Amino acid sequence: PSERDPDRSADTIDSFVVDITSDGQRIVGAGALRGNVLHKLMEELLNGELSSVREEVTQRAAELLEQLQVVVDDEADIGRPNPVEMATTALRTFGLPELAPFIARMVPEVPLWAASPPRFLAGRADAAVAEDERIVLVVDWKSDVNPNAEAQGAHAAQLRDYLRVTEAERGAVVYMSSGYVAWIEPRSRDDQPD
Repeated sequence: PSERDPDRSADTIDSFVVDITSDGQRIVGAGALRGNVLHKLMEELLNGELSSVREEVTQRAAELLEQLQVVVDDEADIGRPNPVEMATTALRTFGLPELAPFIARMVPEVPLWAASPPRFLAGRADAAVAEDERIVLVVDWKSDVNPNAEAQGAHAAQLRDYLRVTEAERGAVVYMSSGYVAWIEPRSRDDQPD
């Protein structure tokens, strides 16, 4: 996690022992590893920890890859993601014209939660934009190279849950590999299941 996460307490985190060999902590496959690195690069670009200089982003991608490689499932026969490709993808995403009006106001890694029994939601939006102390846009980064219709539907459904919780006006599923932004509107109250 980023040291700047406002909901992260070093005292709390340090009091837990994490076993990186447990199945719950493993990253399985090169795609998942690439996705974790891309998400972290976007977080650091948005919060200013990382400049948008290609060489610096590439170096940071390599560092993250090295750190995360430790928790990759060693039994899987995977290729190692390329730091140059990941840096290029993150920088291209950071510079998407559709996101330009929001980039300066995007806050990465926003915790979300809601309890409306029997429904509960706990998650973290990849990024959000607020105006007048109200979230108006929720962004979800997706690193999938070629998501099928079912995956895209699941991505939209997840984002709609976040829109419902935040009461945001709209959301964006950003497919980083292709540079495509899918704008998602919240469902009207009439469309929501009982």
